[in-house]
Amino acid sequence: MHPAVAAALLCGVLLAGCAGGDRLGGSSISACMDPAEARSADVRRHLGALRGTPVCYRRQQVSEGGFQWTFHILEHARAPDGPFWVLPHDDENAAFAAGVHALLTYGGGLLAVDSGGRRTYRGQDPNRNFSASRGESRLCVAQRRPAPRYTRAVLHHYRGRRGPVLALHNNGDGHAGNGGYGSISMLRPGPGLTQWPGAAGRGRPGLRDEDNLIFVAGRRSAYADPAMRRRIGALNAAGLNVIHKEVTGQRFDCSLSDYVARHGLGEYYNLEAQHGARATQVEMVDRLMAVIGIRALRSRAGGNPFLD
Repeated sequence: MHPAVAAALLCGVLLAGCAGGDRLGGSSISACMDPAEARSADVRRHLGALRGTPVCYRRQQVSEGGFQWTFHILEHARAPDGPFWVLPHDDENAAFAAGVHALLTYGGGLLAVDSGGRRTYRGQDPNRNFSASRGESRLCVAQRRPAPRYTRAVLHHYRGRRGPVLALHNNGDGHAGNGGYGSISMLRPGPGLTQWPGAAGRGRPGLRDEDNLIFVAGRRSAYADPAMRRRIGALNAAGLNVIHKEVTGQRFDCSLSDYVARHGLGEYYNLEAQHGARATQVEMVDRLMAVIGIRALRSRAGGNPFLD
C-alpha cells in the first residue's frame, strides 16, 4: 500500500467526526483522502512534499446566500490536534507554502478557501465574510450578505482546541502612501492600528521589511491591555514586527481577526508576508511557534503539548 494511501486510512480512523463529521448545518465534508485526489492547484503544487507523509485531505463545501464555497483541508493524521491555520485568499502562494511547512513540522491542519486562484469569489472577499447576524453584517461595507454558516464552518475546526486562531496571508510591496501597492504595512497608519517593530538583528533581513508582520486584534487599545502588551513584547523580542488593531462596536470589517476579537474567541495571530517571501514567512511561522510554546513534532518526547 502506498504510504499516502495508508495515511489517508489512518486519518479516517483518527479523525472520524472531526470538523463536524459529514455535515454541519448547511455544510458537508468528505472523508479523508490521499492529497493526490485533491482538485486544488495549491495542494497539487505541493504533492512532492506531502507524498509519503501522514497527511490526509478533506473537501468541505458550504452553501449560503447564493454562494457555493469550497474549502480544501489538510490534516496531520498523527498529530491532528496541533495548530490549525486558515488561508482565506486563493492567490497567496507563499502563504500556502508556509502552511504546508507548518503542517508537516508542527502537526494540526490548514483550511484554504477555493476562489479559483483569485483573491475574491464572485465579488466577495473570503476574509470579509465573517458575521453572525444581519445586524453585524451591516457594519461591513465589504460583505455582500450575512454569512453565519460560512463563519461557523470555518471556526468549527477550532472546536476543542486550546491554541490560538491562526491565519496566513500575503500582501503587496509597500503601500500607496510610499509608492507601493500593498494594503497593510508597518509604515501605513490606519484607524485603530498601532505598529510595534520587532527587535533588530534577529533572523533574516526580511523580518524587518515593512510588509512582513504579525497582525493581532483586541477589543481594547494595546496600551490599555497588559496581556496584549506582553504578547506583543514577546513577538517583538523574537524579531517579529506586529500591528495591533483595536476592534470597537463600529470599527469592524467582517475579517477573521475582527470577528475573533469582537466575540472574545481567544488569541489570534495572522502572519502577513510579501508575495513571494516564502522563506521569510516560514521563518515567521517557526518563530511564532517558539513564542507560543509549540514544539516541532520531531522534538516531542510524548504527547502533543499543544493541548497540554
